[in-house]
Amino acid sequence: MVRRIFALAICLGLSGCVSTQFTLVEVGSVQVEGMSVSTQDAGWNKAPQIMTGYLRNGSELWTRDGILLDRLFIIPSVDNGGALFESSSKELVFPTFKGDMLPNEIVELVEASFAKLLGNDTLVESSGLRPYRLDDQRAVMFELTTTSSEQPRRKGRSLAFVKDQSLYLVVFLATDIHYFEKHWAEAEALMQSVKVTSS
Repeated sequence: MVRRIFALAICLGLSGCVSTQFTLVEVGSVQVEGMSVSTQDAGWNKAPQIMTGYLRNGSELWTRDGILLDRLFIIPSVDNGGALFESSSKELVFPTFKGDMLPNEIVELVEASFAKLLGNDTLVESSGLRPYRLDDQRAVMFELTTTSSEQPRRKGRSLAFVKDQSLYLVVFLATDIHYFEKHWAEAEALMQSVKVTSS
């Protein structure tokens, strides 16, 4: 009996280490694993760890109205040979980043990675690759759309750049009806604020 109580106490203690609640993102400069972003208002919420097991170490998932409606992926410092997402299955293998990838190859990497993450039922398409400048950092921006028979169509926009052979990526993805347009201005302001704080 004592052993069972002790085992239960350990389980409860360990589960207490895993966040299960959304947390409000502070207004101002926020550090995310070697990069910083700035928020203009208190509308962003960070998704709990229990809902983001597929994110690579250091990445975060934010939302304003709930992740079924809008999602902001912040994926910093993907080194050469690294993937954008983590897999818990041998059958699910994500494509990997190479430090010498051209912009169109980065777009293909993002498209293929999201297609695998969202599953076989979801078609992910990219378009509109164009240069984008963050202070003195050259970057690219491009569109994403996801179409599924079981989910509403989603529209997305991605910011990507390579610094010191590492990829930095911010992706805003929201339902095409209402929520993309509702929150794009805040997402764009956040993307414009991105800075690498360490390499």
